[in-house]
Amino acid sequence: MRTAWAIYKRELIGTFCSPLAYVVMVAFLVFNGVVFWFFMSMTADNPALTGSRSPLQMFFGSTILSVLTLLVFSPATTMRTFAEERRSRTFETLFTAPVTDVEVVAGKYFGSMTFYAALWAPTLLYALVVKRYGPVDWGALASGYAGMLLIGSAFVALGVLMSAIARSQVVAYMLTFMAIGGVMFALGLGSYVFQEESTRQFFSYVNLWEHMEHFSVGLIDSRALVYYGSVSLCSLALATRTLAVRRES
Repeated sequence: MRTAWAIYKRELIGTFCSPLAYVVMVAFLVFNGVVFWFFMSMTADNPALTGSRSPLQMFFGSTILSVLTLLVFSPATTMRTFAEERRSRTFETLFTAPVTDVEVVAGKYFGSMTFYAALWAPTLLYALVVKRYGPVDWGALASGYAGMLLIGSAFVALGVLMSAIARSQVVAYMLTFMAIGGVMFALGLGSYVFQEESTRQFFSYVNLWEHMEHFSVGLIDSRALVYYGSVSLCSLALATRTLAVRRES
């Protein structure tokens, strides 16, 4: 654990000493600021259109703008994890150091998760903005953030896996983007396409859009916990195996 902690701290220092991290943070805050302003304006100008949903519920819900936030920015939190090691020629140092592959993957994963959580932290101010104009459902707000962290944990794990496979940050980003967009989002659409009950229930189980909607209104489904936890563990296990293969080759 001490070695994994050292790698975690090294990953954080490397991330926050990189100009790219601040570019990602600024882009994330600008994008989400515009999205939040849009939802606030829509709630004020067209209350009949939004119904009983608050701006925060739409912000965390299954809108295309919320989905784009995850799709675009999740890969950016992990693309440098292993690809940067190759670029700076320190990848071999990891292989020769007295550290296991599990410790390397764990340190880098939790470093990326910390960066991911740091991106979301400033958005807590949105609740104060909403509070000026009306009540805030703090339970639903907590559930919304829990959902973003849970979903993000799976996407970050996928990103670590893709970075372990890729040879550059750009390739790592694109692979993660395709893994999230082409698989996880596309799977969710199956619940609207297939009519057979058992098939529809399966796709509903992996429907990210449905999970986001549940989290935004304060519903935390244990099936979602199992699903995203399984995706995270499988992705990290494959990343560990990828490192083991590279170490042996």
